[in-house]
Amino acid sequence: MQWVVKKHLPLTFVALAFTAVIVGAFAILSTGSQIPDTKPIHAEEALSISCFETSTATIQISRAVECPPPLITLGGSALSESATANGEVDELHPLLAARFEAAQIAAASEGVNLYITSGFRTQERQEVLFANAIKKYGNETEAAKWVLPAHFSHHPQGLAIDVNYPKDPAGAKWLEDNGARFGLCRVYANEWWHFEGVIAPGQSCPAMAENALVDLG
Repeated sequence: MQWVVKKHLPLTFVALAFTAVIVGAFAILSTGSQIPDTKPIHAEEALSISCFETSTATIQISRAVECPPPLITLGGSALSESATANGEVDELHPLLAARFEAAQIAAASEGVNLYITSGFRTQERQEVLFANAIKKYGNETEAAKWVLPAHFSHHPQGLAIDVNYPKDPAGAKWLEDNGARFGLCRVYANEWWHFEGVIAPGQSCPAMAENALVDLG
């Protein structure tokens, strides 16, 4: 299933391009000379993606749209798309899966075992989990600190994974410490197992939210 990929023109790039146009126009009006032909700069050329080399467990930077085989494409931005080309989601986001695969290989090279215990969930499955959480915690507010309603959870959107839950927090700690290299971050302070692709590979992870209630807004 083909995921939709949105490419946004960076604000800085737009500002620089606009400034260049104004300066160039002023030069023509002032001197009457013509601007020589130059190769146009496309938005795609200003972006870069991260490529994971499995044999060496290292990451390379590429200007290509995708990494050449056998490198694993990790993308070059945070993963925020929530729909496939046909408007439906029925699998984990391919780049999220690729990022975890790369992290899993790197962790294994250091003797750490990483595995996904819960990734994509259907809306129906998420509602069942939320209902069970209400029974466990007594009310919807307390339940939502741990399990969000289906339309708020990132699991049915294919944008979240639970790692090494519930018996191996040590393995998940490796991912918490090293996941930023692959574009993976632990996002909730109360859930050591929950990770999302909220950054581009190599960026710094944001501060963790106290719990999942932050996503009800």
